[in-house]
Amino acid sequence: MRLGIPKEIKNGENRVALTPKGVALLVEQGHAVLVEASAGIASGFSDALYQHVGAEIVCQPDAWSAEWVIKVKEPLPEEYDFFRPNLGIFTFLHLAAMPELAAVLLKERVRAIAYETIALQDGNLPLLAPMSQIAGRVSMLMAAEYLRGNSIPSCNKTDQKGLLLGGISGVDAGHVTILGAGNVGIQAADVAIALGASVSLFDCRKEHLDACKKRWSGKKISTSLLDEKVLLDDLPHSDVLIGAALIAGEHAPQLLTANHIALMEKGSVFMDVAIDQGGISETSKVTSYDNPVYLRNGVWHCCLPNFPASVPRTSSMALENASLEYISALACNGFDKTMKENMILRRGLNVLDGKIMHTAVASALGLPLGSSF
Repeated sequence: MRLGIPKEIKNGENRVALTPKGVALLVEQGHAVLVEASAGIASGFSDALYQHVGAEIVCQPDAWSAEWVIKVKEPLPEEYDFFRPNLGIFTFLHLAAMPELAAVLLKERVRAIAYETIALQDGNLPLLAPMSQIAGRVSMLMAAEYLRGNSIPSCNKTDQKGLLLGGISGVDAGHVTILGAGNVGIQAADVAIALGASVSLFDCRKEHLDACKKRWSGKKISTSLLDEKVLLDDLPHSDVLIGAALIAGEHAPQLLTANHIALMEKGSVFMDVAIDQGGISETSKVTSYDNPVYLRNGVWHCCLPNFPASVPRTSSMALENASLEYISALACNGFDKTMKENMILRRGLNVLDGKIMHTAVASALGLPLGSSF
């Protein structure tokens, strides 16, 4: 099979879909891998490294000419001209928050498999998990930075708390509120606790909260089922709010209103890690690495759709560790056989022959399963 690896063009997106290690395996299996020039540079992988393991270094159109294009983030409008019938795209898609992209994929009859909806029998999401873990850690570190004075360029200094999240002897540590006890929330809590902050962790699943109690026994963390009254009592004391709720394939649950955000003190920080699925607050809007934060109701909002892109080498290697076996299965067996025999990959299929093929995605887009725009 001919596999294309384009260079990512989303703002601040420095990851690459496959490292030279992964390309070497695919080449050994007999596949042709077309890597766009400088696709791996920002992750620390030169063109020469790819050439050394047998990849062909090509221009952007040639990378997109492959039978299957392997990416990290969803295609942008500048890439839509490369779409054609039966082109395969394997990437993070987040179509619940991308109706325009979904419409183009359907119109052009592209085959699209989404990393974030590939699911094991137990419901775990093996390709999303490592990126969520990284996003949880990165978002917490970034939030701690935004709390400091002088950490947000060109803003009124009175709009920043100037707070050291972990505190120091004689000065209270900050408080972190986390909505969602999945991969993002757990990793964010790990970092917050390590920094010395107190944490309130909310989730709607009691079994997740029970596991969290055992994980952090004796630490400065409280767990609670997601309850409006408890949340309203917590938010006025929250210096950092992490949005980490997820429903696979669906739009992120809308858990917060502007009134919720307004309860937080001026200069506090809200990190909406669920923004790639539409965000959990009515105050959320997508930001970029050029302009990562904005002020709403006195609270700094950071809604980056690609938090792991800030650590591209780690993220690229982690994504490849999770995705390579599925890419290899698709390449070795072909699309039709893979869809018939590999139920895990079959669950990741979002679009085929002008039809939505994933139940949650169809629901989020307001379409019946199997319908087209």
